[in-house]
Amino acid sequence: MADRLERLRFHLKSLPSAPEIPGVVSVSARVTDLLDITTAVSARIRHCMSDLGAGSSAKAALTAYSSTLAPLGEALTELGRMHAEVAYHNFVIHPRHRDDQPALDLHRQQVTETVSGCFEAADEILEVTAIELRNAATKLAPSPSRLRPAAPARALPAVTPGPASLPPTPPSAAPGTAKSR
Repeated sequence: MADRLERLRFHLKSLPSAPEIPGVVSVSARVTDLLDITTAVSARIRHCMSDLGAGSSAKAALTAYSSTLAPLGEALTELGRMHAEVAYHNFVIHPRHRDDQPALDLHRQQVTETVSGCFEAADEILEVTAIELRNAATKLAPSPSRLRPAAPARALPAVTPGPASLPPTPPSAAPGTAKSR
């Protein structure tokens, strides 16, 4: 899950930065990515709920995943604000002020500031959430002493040395395959 958040952060960073305004389709794709991650976390919580009788590890996992829902919701809010600003600019303001460059420039600056703020907030939230997920995964991972013992290793066959008088033969080409130049 943390890796998925890192990929999302990478994709967010690939969006055009100020003064350029990202496209609605690009921002919408990132919103969808975050929705997919949030849905996966929710599914994981449901899975943990069904395993609650299994012991404290299911409760710890439930707690860890549940604690990520609020920050994911906050990040989704920021991406939603970004999406709304970009869509409003592209489909309302730009057509309305196409011939009024000063008004268009003023609104573009406002949108750029809002988008930058939303991006920074979402990026910070996602970074912290990914770190928390990794820390939780480390705590929830079974310790080496609790891991199932591995199957006993098979003994290698004994190697008997060859006659001492024969030196090792270097690899060579098969007879008749070497070409002289």
